[in-house]
Order: sequence, then structure tokens, then C-alpha cells
Amino acid sequence: MQRMPKPRPVAEGHARQGNELMMSKPWCGTILAFGLAFAGGHAHAAADVSDVAGKEEMCKHTLCQHDVRVTLKTKDGGTFDKTFDVLPGTVQPFGLAIIAGQSVNLEADVTGDTVSDFRVVDTVTHPSRTFTAHLEQTAKGTMMLSLSNPFDRPLKFNMAIMPLDGTKLLATSSCPVKAGGHSYEMWPGALFQVVLTKPRFVGTTGKALNCD
Repeated sequence: MQRMPKPRPVAEGHARQGNELMMSKPWCGTILAFGLAFAGGHAHAAADVSDVAGKEEMCKHTLCQHDVRVTLKTKDGGTFDKTFDVLPGTVQPFGLAIIAGQSVNLEADVTGDTVSDFRVVDTVTHPSRTFTAHLEQTAKGTMMLSLSNPFDRPLKFNMAIMPLDGTKLLATSSCPVKAGGHSYEMWPGALFQVVLTKPRFVGTTGKALNCD
């Protein structure tokens, strides 16, 4: 399925809930601040936040990724090209953060109608439980997130996007990924990352298949 979702500001209640989750431990607050600094002002603030918060302390409590290069076309016709020495990892307490240019394989466990315990793997050795995500920018500057679903039921995420030149996380609609299939979500303009939360299985008929 391929479509152009409509972004919207994260609702106050959802933002509050997310902040409460992230601030439940001091190091979670560090991850939140680090993440919110990625895109704002083309990531100029990221280095300052990392100095204040302490990259080493953050990486003691959450998986980090290192030497991450992000290259994107900007809306003014220029190019954003930066290599980050450290960023929070793909799997975080609040969900999954897919950074522009990344392709990730994620093994997961199934409990009832939920999918949990995601972990990044370099090689797919268990295809029946390995979910894949890829965020790229097309030649026209449009961002496209491709997702694959290895499971035998449609899989749905809540989604939010962080524009490269923005300072806020924006909620956006999303479609279920059909059982054993793929989905393609698209947005205009450069995005630094897409955040996926609340993974769950949904039904196969009616409103369960709505893109919302």
C-alpha cells in the first residue's frame, strides 16, 4: 500500500503520556532530549545536548548506535550531510526510531495481539519473526518508509515524524501492514526520523484496515 499520510501535531494527551514514560527514569529524559534535538535547526543542537546530557551515561542505559551518517536534500535545494558519533539506538522504551537512510532488521516476540521485545539483528536468521523497516528519500525529495510484516496477521503501528528543519514530533496516520506483506508510507519534505509505537495486530475487515 502506498499513500501520502497527513502529519499533525502530537495531541497534548499523547505528548503528556510520552513524556511521563520517558521521564520515569533520569536517563530516559536524556534520550528524549537527545532525540528532540536531532532535527531542530538541522540538528545544530545535537552536539550541545550530547555534551550536557552525557553520551556515556545515556549509552549505559540504552543501546546506542555510532557513526551514523544522515544525508538529505533540503527544501531550499541544499544538502544536509552530517555524521553523528553517537545516537540513541533504534529500539527505545517508547518504540522504534528509524533514522533517514537506515535499513533495519528487527526480531520480535508475539504475545496475544501485541508484538514486543524488538531487537536489531544484522542477519535475518528467523524470517518468521523478523520485521524490516527502511526510510529513504526519493530523487524528488519525498520520504518513503517501507515496512515488511512476517506475521500471519495485519500489523499496525502508531507513527510520528520529525522533519529535518522542525523542532516537534508530528503524529501522522498509518496503514496496517498486511499479513506477510509490505506497506509504503510517504511524506513530502526531508524527515530526520520516523517513530513507530504501539505495535499490535488488527483485524482483517472493516475499520480495522483503516489508515488512521
